[in-house]
Amino acid sequence: MQYENDVESKVRTLAALLRDTDTFTGTIARWLQAPVEYSSLRHEYRPVTAEYASQLDIPLGSNVVFRRGYLEVRSLGTRQPVAEVSAVVVDHRLSRDARQALDSKKVPLGLILSRQGVRRHTQSVTPSSAIDANGPQVLRVAATLTVAGEPVAAVNEIVYRQLFDLGHHSLISPTI
Repeated sequence: MQYENDVESKVRTLAALLRDTDTFTGTIARWLQAPVEYSSLRHEYRPVTAEYASQLDIPLGSNVVFRRGYLEVRSLGTRQPVAEVSAVVVDHRLSRDARQALDSKKVPLGLILSRQGVRRHTQSVTPSSAIDANGPQVLRVAATLTVAGEPVAAVNEIVYRQLFDLGHHSLISPTI
């Protein structure tokens, strides 16, 4: 019972941090007090769907990057997924360097966009009790990322309970 209360407290704290950050990846790394790595599962160019066309203010059918992967941390010699990250990216709104980094499939989107002055507009941070192949989920997050006021990506993120088991979180400073 105490562990459940501790997890609920951590979920509330992390949710509050994620509501007010421009970098999901940076917040997860600070929580863990360890670097995180991006592992690509999918990276493909496709026509945008109606849902994302509206959110990203682009014409229906425009080509965008659909990207999905994990944020992982090294633990006991193996990489453990702590979050799943998905994004629909309007790559033609990015600089050439940002597009190249995106196409490398090795760099987290937040890190790529941080060099562009990204702003994160969180739409929702929702507790989750779903379980998938990576284990129990604790939070689902949806946000739109903008650069110079223009939407460049719509993101959906899942935080796994494993983050709390692997993390060394004490209290994170409010400067995140």
